[in-house]
Amino acid sequence: MSSKSLARAANSSDLEIEPGVVHDVDRVAAMAGGNTLGGYLFRYGVAQQPQWGKRIVLILSSRLVHARLVARPVAERVAACALMEFAHPHCRACGGGRELTIDKVKVTCPTCGGSGLHRHTDAERRAVLGVYGSRVAVAMSRCLSDLSNALGAFLGRAAGRLE
Repeated sequence: MSSKSLARAANSSDLEIEPGVVHDVDRVAAMAGGNTLGGYLFRYGVAQQPQWGKRIVLILSSRLVHARLVARPVAERVAACALMEFAHPHCRACGGGRELTIDKVKVTCPTCGGSGLHRHTDAERRAVLGVYGSRVAVAMSRCLSDLSNALGAFLGRAAGRLE
């Protein structure tokens, strides 16, 4: 089972049920048992349903405020920034391909060093958020960790239910 098949199922209207065969309706049922943040994140990123972004930001910012890491206005900006970083991790130069073709020669991308990922700097985050310091850095780290853990748990639980 892949995240692509789950994404297709999230957008499907096929309600066919057949004993012993996994159909889209079975995949949707398996996803129903996952955690709330993971489910929203899956729909937002993998199933490409951007309307879930506001709910994700609300959950993350509420967690930051509850943990007293930052105030509500900053928490919302941090959560939105973390969601954008999480949803768009690819290197801007190679688009995540890890290589560039220069004069018909493939070379390792010099921007990402072949990782395919964009490394966000404190200066970039300061420019986006308007503020950046140690508390904001901790809040950003917490959001990114929460996003990663939630999506991993969601996909793991959905896969377990389909086995």
